[in-house]
Amino acid sequence: MNSFFQNIPYERLRESSKLFPFDCGNSDLTDYYYHSAKKDIAKLLTVVYYLATEETTILFFTLSNDKISEIELKNGEPIYSKSFFRRIKDKFGRAKHRRDYPAVKIGRFGVNKEFRGKGQHWGSKTLDFIKEWMISDNKTGCCFITVDAYANAVEFYKKNDFLFMGEKEKSGYEKWLKENPDYKNKEISGDIPTFAMYFNLLSLVEN
Repeated sequence: MNSFFQNIPYERLRESSKLFPFDCGNSDLTDYYYHSAKKDIAKLLTVVYYLATEETTILFFTLSNDKISEIELKNGEPIYSKSFFRRIKDKFGRAKHRRDYPAVKIGRFGVNKEFRGKGQHWGSKTLDFIKEWMISDNKTGCCFITVDAYANAVEFYKKNDFLFMGEKEKSGYEKWLKENPDYKNKEISGDIPTFAMYFNLLSLVEN
């Protein structure tokens, strides 16, 4: 593990932790940080990590257990075709007759508006940290990182080598993009759809 992963000052959020000022421009994520994160921690639903200065929170993210299974549902319907799961299985060799593969889920991920476009690239650095963490210091088996990415964050995850969890997710995003071509130049309000994506941790181990 290089010096970046040894020294980066992430902190695990506790029920006793002080919440520094934070606004990521997404009311749902900001509200979660202030009002729901500690409740989910108390219920053992997730763990929350954050990066902060002495005055403000730079970013936060949550991690919980997940899996990519043969029948993956979203809104009651299958996310992907059988051929997609077959491609997942092929990554492990045909002798592995499993119906699911362990993953860690990024449930929430928000970067403070004040720290965007400043050259530090904290969002991408944090994803690099999580990837490295899961293959070098994870306490359980983990083959993938999954995320239900907000539509306006999909390009960020694509840039960091995340793939769509099947053709339905990809086509759904492409449709949304056609309907919102200028989303980068305006505040997105109302309900923002999410699209299931994943990163294959084996790609790091095998390289």
